[in-house]
Amino acid sequence: MPTAGVRLFDDRKLTHATVLVEDTDEAIEWYTDKLGFEKRADEEFAPGMRWVTVAPPKGETEIVLQEPSKEFFGDEAETLRSRIGEGTVWVVETDDCRGTVADLEERGVTITSDPEEVPWGVSAMFEDCYGNPYNLVESNE
Repeated sequence: MPTAGVRLFDDRKLTHATVLVEDTDEAIEWYTDKLGFEKRADEEFAPGMRWVTVAPPKGETEIVLQEPSKEFFGDEAETLRSRIGEGTVWVVETDDCRGTVADLEERGVTITSDPEEVPWGVSAMFEDCYGNPYNLVESNE
């Protein structure tokens, strides 16, 4: 039962979220070369388990690139691998949706929905090298 007057996340922020990938090194290359993200961490912390994060250069929230290994996840690894490409939709902001989509296309990124006017601005969809979906949004604000 919540305590009256306590605001659980008032002074907190979302720091990391996980994207399941087939191959960690391939994912690092894709996110850094195609999206221009920077690699923030790359450490082995247990047998078969690497802690790898990427993020936009000025972004605070880091994406954990998680390769579900049998060594670390055991029998659950196959279930996790079956979910690669079925991630939740991430929203990435941009000042120029159409221009960013053109740049992404030049880099070989798959655009799944062309830029279109929406009530909140301009929106397009793209996916990473494993099919994980991203929504690119140019806000009206």
